[in-house]
Amino acid sequence: MDRLLVVEGDGWRAPHDDDLAVLTSKKPAEDDPACSVLFSIPVHMRTRFWTMLNEEAAAGTGDFVKFSDDVARFLTFKALPPPKDSVCELLVQDAGGEVKTGDVWALINFGEEPVVLAWPQLHLRLIPGEGCRMALGSPPNVAPPPKGELNVLLAIRLSPA
Repeated sequence: MDRLLVVEGDGWRAPHDDDLAVLTSKKPAEDDPACSVLFSIPVHMRTRFWTMLNEEAAAGTGDFVKFSDDVARFLTFKALPPPKDSVCELLVQDAGGEVKTGDVWALINFGEEPVVLAWPQLHLRLIPGEGCRMALGSPPNVAPPPKGELNVLLAIRLSPA
């Protein structure tokens, strides 16, 4: 409950039990494109992500395509297969940046701080290592991080950016 906020008047509050009943489902939502699905990336994959970026920065040998394929295989194993022609994109957002989410199937937080996904009536904090498959037709905004911080995301887009 500390990661969800719902709108109330001009502000935000933690959801009440009746809000949670409307916002969440007890049945698996993997096959329901109208539902957003929260998932976690294992620590070993998050470690590989940073190793891959460091290799790319140091020697130009980091393989983002292979890493992206591994993420897709992992999600498929977890019954959340990305769409057939989807592409992965590394996004780094600073305090002044904007993330376009209209064609995003999922966002994964690979940073070290929470990322806030903002819909008109709901905010969701994705902690490091969490991802969210988006509900069709309901893309969130990605709230910019505080000044001096960065959001580090992997976006799975329905088509090339």
